[in-house]
Amino acid sequence: MEKRVRFRSRWLPWALLAPQLAIIGVFFFWPASQALLQSLQQQDPFGMSTEWVGLENFRVLFADESYLESFQTTAVFSLLVAGFGIAISLLLAVFADRVARGAMFYKTLLIWPYAVAPAVAGVLWVFMFSPGVGVVAWALREGGWDWNHLLDAARRWR
Repeated sequence: MEKRVRFRSRWLPWALLAPQLAIIGVFFFWPASQALLQSLQQQDPFGMSTEWVGLENFRVLFADESYLESFQTTAVFSLLVAGFGIAISLLLAVFADRVARGAMFYKTLLIWPYAVAPAVAGVLWVFMFSPGVGVVAWALREGGWDWNHLLDAARRWR
């Protein structure tokens, strides 16, 4: 027997969908519409004036040989990366599934992304909080808090 969810009110399903629809609208449709609008305009280098040029930007773009070559290079690179990535993933999955010599090595390779991601996140946090170049440390200094985790940690251990 299949259970189905039934909403007694007409507004509840829309209220449950509203946050996701708002996120899609704000982070996908609005920037996409802005990009489309700006692709049909010409703006001076300092952003002081904007002129409507319509499809002229696209005519110039597709008449440029270097753009067409870069487009072709990007397409070939994308297809090769996707093809090799899928092929290598399938090969690793077949080796990991078989009971053969070296299966544990391949299973270890399959787990690497889960082990490497936290380390990369840790390094990023160190850079963000670095007193010399970190954006978080800079924001704290701008906010009036002279924060340096290297000096503060040394003070605590004395």
